[in-house]
Amino acid sequence: MDFCYPGACATCGEATEQGAAFCEPCEGELHKLESAPACRSCGKPLSEEGAPCPHCLGDGMAHYQWVLRLGTFSDPLKHLVHQVKYHRRWPLAEVLADRLLSRESVKGLLSETDVIVPVPLHRFRQVARGYNQADVIAKRLAKRCGIRVARPVVRMRNTDSQTNMTSAAQREENMRDAFALVNPGPVRGKNVVVVDDVMTTGATLRAVARCLRPAKPASLCAVVLAVADPKGRDFQAI
Repeated sequence: MDFCYPGACATCGEATEQGAAFCEPCEGELHKLESAPACRSCGKPLSEEGAPCPHCLGDGMAHYQWVLRLGTFSDPLKHLVHQVKYHRRWPLAEVLADRLLSRESVKGLLSETDVIVPVPLHRFRQVARGYNQADVIAKRLAKRCGIRVARPVVRMRNTDSQTNMTSAAQREENMRDAFALVNPGPVRGKNVVVVDDVMTTGATLRAVARCLRPAKPASLCAVVLAVADPKGRDFQAI
């Protein structure tokens, strides 16, 4: 079957062996992104493992104890995220969720997690896309770890795409009052992990956290597929 119908790499389209999702070169590039040092507090890249974080200075991101990621928003991970978000290749989100679980930091965090909360899309955008990629990732992680998925937050405003925002201030303003807490029960007193696909400035994650705070979760962390340029450049490419 492999000889007659060889698999194709999800990144470059080259043939793969034994049904692998990625060819050897793309697998190697993905591994480099995944193994690069990162700050657990904010998810941004570090020069070396254990080095002081020049981005958050050890303070992390507001409202979150940890922010863990698969890699930085660079190819081939960037291409895969775009395939998931804009080309209806939602099964790739499950493949990337499995790679998240191969990271010891993510596995350790989820072993202590009670509830996973995907960042919601507005209903109009979800209908147009057909799915919420954050929800696909969250459900895959939850299924493999035996954790509950909860949706205590809804998106009230069909905000402009963050890709249209060219500054951190614009992104923060765009997310103002975008979410509402509708069901605090499932997260009250629980260890909660918020899941999204890409974090750029963190505006979306902070907006979700502000909604969750009245529910008084025991802890709040975040897991994302990719963390974008820590200097905030190239927003339109995301």
